[in-house]
Amino acid sequence: MHAASPSDHPVSAPWSTTFVTRLHRYKSLLMRRWWIPLLTICLGLFVQAWLIYQTPPSFLSMSKMMLAGKLNIGQNAVYSEDTVNFYGTQIQLMQSDEVRRSAEALVRATHPEMQPVKVDIFVVQKPRTSIFDLSAIGSTPEYTQAYLNAVMQKYLDFKKGMRQEQGSNVTTAITDQLIQTEKDLRAGEDEMIEFQKQNNIASIQEEGNSAAQYLAKLNRDYAGLKTEYELLDTLDLDQNLDRGANLSGDASPAEKDSAANDQQGMPFTGVGPEAEYLKAKQQVQLLKAERETLSKDLRPKHPKIIKLNDEIVKQEKLIELFRADAIEKLETRKKSIGKQMENLKANIAEWEKKALAMSERLAQFNRIKGKVDRLKTLYDRLTNSLKDVNVSQSVDNGDQIAIMEAASAPVSVRPGLIKSLLIGLGCGALAGIAILLLLDRIDDRMASFSEFQGHFTENVLGQIPKEKTKGKVTLLQADDARHVFAESYRNIRSSIFFMPYDGPRPKTLLITSSVPNEGKSTISSNLAITMALSGARTLLIDGDLRRGALREAFGVSSRVGFSEVLKQEVNWREVVVPTHYSNLSLLPRGKTLGQPSEHLLRDSTDAILREMYANYDYILIDSSPVLAADDTTSLAPKIDATLFVVRLSYTSARLTRKSLELLYNRQVNVPGVILNYVDTSLPEYYYYQYSEYYNTPAQMEHDESFVAPHQNQPKQVRSS
Repeated sequence: MHAASPSDHPVSAPWSTTFVTRLHRYKSLLMRRWWIPLLTICLGLFVQAWLIYQTPPSFLSMSKMMLAGKLNIGQNAVYSEDTVNFYGTQIQLMQSDEVRRSAEALVRATHPEMQPVKVDIFVVQKPRTSIFDLSAIGSTPEYTQAYLNAVMQKYLDFKKGMRQEQGSNVTTAITDQLIQTEKDLRAGEDEMIEFQKQNNIASIQEEGNSAAQYLAKLNRDYAGLKTEYELLDTLDLDQNLDRGANLSGDASPAEKDSAANDQQGMPFTGVGPEAEYLKAKQQVQLLKAERETLSKDLRPKHPKIIKLNDEIVKQEKLIELFRADAIEKLETRKKSIGKQMENLKANIAEWEKKALAMSERLAQFNRIKGKVDRLKTLYDRLTNSLKDVNVSQSVDNGDQIAIMEAASAPVSVRPGLIKSLLIGLGCGALAGIAILLLLDRIDDRMASFSEFQGHFTENVLGQIPKEKTKGKVTLLQADDARHVFAESYRNIRSSIFFMPYDGPRPKTLLITSSVPNEGKSTISSNLAITMALSGARTLLIDGDLRRGALREAFGVSSRVGFSEVLKQEVNWREVVVPTHYSNLSLLPRGKTLGQPSEHLLRDSTDAILREMYANYDYILIDSSPVLAADDTTSLAPKIDATLFVVRLSYTSARLTRKSLELLYNRQVNVPGVILNYVDTSLPEYYYYQYSEYYNTPAQMEHDESFVAPHQNQPKQVRSS
């Protein structure tokens, strides 16, 4: 066998599991200590109520102001408020220090007998209206009412003075600008008259138009000559002659004149070298055609053919001569057009200077005239604005604030009552939470499986769920309806049966805990019942020789038991009694012993255990708590294995660690821990949550009655 020992570094649980279990711990803490935050909240409310009661009473006076209508006279230069933030601006102005100081001075002047006190002013705009609710809170009723009336009056005076001051400033500024504009206007008119005396504007405009038209004609002529020059330079002689022939032969008279003006092509007149050149080419073509016709019937040496060949050679020589003369004439034409282009270019430059000079004089006149027109427009606008400002000052045009209701009679109030109570509620709740958190830091009791893993590395053999029944937990039955509860013990039984060991498996098991009331006796009884139900011969010994109560749990009447066996007064076989569970026997506690450890350490105890060992498959001993007495640490080294019970939300981690250290120091084999009173609502408790796998006795009887008539039929397996 092997003995488990504690590890220096506990295994940390996943973050999500730790977070959920931590919330569950706080929830359990709140359910156990709910009276602490309730007490602190009541205390906070009581303190705030006492402070409010001790505060001297205040007096509240209320009034109303409204935004009157608006007379639209002219908005060009009239002073007006910012409409976007108008209402917020008025509220801040009513609460401003300037208005408050003026109101205090007014109250001192009109009511010198009143003692000044601090008064708080609150202004609220009614939703979707232009009405303001004003409230004043002070310690004396008369002064509070008078102060509120004075605030409204001084606010109106401040608004009126501000409007008048702004209107006066605007009038002065407009007048100064109007005088300066009038001076500039007169100077501009004088300048325009002087310019008109020196320049005839009508003549300049007419000359400018004529110059522009003539300059446009020169540009068109220059463009036509340039096009003609480029064509003459680009095309060969035949192409130019064809172009001239098309212009002279195919076009109408009007088109000929237009083409002659626009393109100035090489004309085809019917005389001159170009005409002779064309005639010679035509004659050669005729001769060649005639020769081709005669060649069909005559031989090449025929006199007619020879004569035609001589005539063709003669005409080709004439073509070369006429061609040279036509090319020379074409070059002359190009030079002539080039001279014309140079002349036109010079004329264009001259007329451009003349047109530019006239344009500059016209532009100068237009600038002077535009300046005068703008000054006239500005002068008229300033004159109208000055009239609007004067009228606005006369009728006080603009948004008007009027007193709708004067200050009401003061009433006694306690301001900030709700706020103070909320503060007391919040402070009390925070204090309660702080106390709970402090208690949680001090309290080292483990509330979940993950918290146990955070403190210890011992193997957990199983988890016993918390039963919702009040009082003592009844023992398991063969067909127990508490499915999750029963399955948890079967899980522990399987853990014990299949636990890895180096040597023989343990047959004697001792169940203990740190302190009383952790459920070790219930676990010992139910675990023994579970083992007996599996067919194993099981003996359950009540080894808690001080407070053992297994005799009452199993309904055994015998009062002689393990105490008398240890004192060697009776043989153990004589006091072992059967229970109503098959394969399960019980050795009761017997009489209470004063010093059980003295008897447990004797050699006779070892002999008794060896005799029992040979007669049973498993022996379970319910022992006393480790920290309550020395009995367990004296008996545990003689036992094959010790199962340690930890009750969650009850057992201190410090006491559990101390108990395990005592067992390990005595070389006790502790193969694992059993967690008792586990909350099955935690997400980490995922065992035995599938209720459809557990059948009640009624369901089993129904299944048997359904299957019995069909035993000879093939069985159907239900997939899950």
